[in-house]
Amino acid sequence: MRIMRRLSIPPLVLLAFAIALIAIAELSSLHWLLPLESRVSDYFVRTHALKLQADPEIVIVDIDEKSLASMADTAGSWPWPRSVHGELVEALERQQPKAIVFDILFTDPDIYRPESDAYFNAVVAQHRNIYFPMIRLDPASDKNGVPVAEFAALIGMQATPVADPDARVALAPPHAIAPESWRLGAINYSEDSDGIGRRYHVYLSASGWRIPSLPARLAKDLGFDLPQTEQI
Repeated sequence: MRIMRRLSIPPLVLLAFAIALIAIAELSSLHWLLPLESRVSDYFVRTHALKLQADPEIVIVDIDEKSLASMADTAGSWPWPRSVHGELVEALERQQPKAIVFDILFTDPDIYRPESDAYFNAVVAQHRNIYFPMIRLDPASDKNGVPVAEFAALIGMQATPVADPDARVALAPPHAIAPESWRLGAINYSEDSDGIGRRYHVYLSASGWRIPSLPARLAKDLGFDLPQTEQI
């Protein structure tokens, strides 16, 4: 007569096994806990931010509604003639800043005020500490993009060991600025499913090349150590 013994599994082992299964499912596909994780992360960020002091060496020149109203009589409506930005650069350079970083896209030349673009370019060409933003476009358009090998130095792209020398990348650089004055970085914005951005790209990957973000390009040129991760 065969005696069958019931297999006895301790409740804690069963609980651990169930938790492990849930964790695997959460990490692989479910993502039920992401909203909670985001809210907890937001709380810690807000709490940490309250303790931070603004760096006195960084000055933000903000174009707000008051600026637009006060400049309406002299510069007209937005976008302003780029000679305004040229005059601003001249004034800022007299204060000997380490860098002047624009967060305005100068994607296309101003065909109605070419003399204004020419003045801005002439001012920018006199200095090597002015930085401009660009946008990394949809990778699906890369086949129609610029040849990386020709533009990598201008754009500040870096080759990894697997970089494709024949790659093209779809970008929106500042065509209104002469290429010899390009010191560029990407300003692509990444948002979570709730529309909030919680991560920032140190660089963007494209066919084995690294496209630096604008802050990363500036930090590197100023001699700061950069994180090796793709996002922070």
